[in-house]
Amino acid sequence: MSIKSIVPVKVSLKTKMTQDGKSDHYHFEEDGQFVTLENGQHYLRYVEHQGSQATPVQFRLAPDEIHLIRSGAQKTHFRFANGSEHLTHYQTEYGRIALRVVTNRLDADLNLAAIAGHVEIRYQLLMQDQLIGNYQIQLQFGV
Repeated sequence: MSIKSIVPVKVSLKTKMTQDGKSDHYHFEEDGQFVTLENGQHYLRYVEHQGSQATPVQFRLAPDEIHLIRSGAQKTHFRFANGSEHLTHYQTEYGRIALRVVTNRLDADLNLAAIAGHVEIRYQLLMQDQLIGNYQIQLQFGV
């Protein structure tokens, strides 16, 4: 697949994780790229900086389905679609862990012509039918 265009964008990502009754919040502001492929697929790519760690992140964007791919020491590939469950693996330095991603809510307001968008995702992670936690993602991007 060849790249049709790459446009620099500003990315804002807010996440909330609730595990065992405790919540953590993260907020990242990063420079990124909005990539359009010849086949019409759209990707948002950036590098997340947290302390001394830099993690490449990629979202594949569509109105009814979002893929989140994180590279680095821990690799993840989550697929989100309203009301869906997706089996995936979480790659750690100790090996692969099987996870189930349950999407409770996906709202994607994408203006691909203006290269801007807002995505809200609420999901749960489960391992062997045990709830690991509840998660929220708020993603905004634009030129």
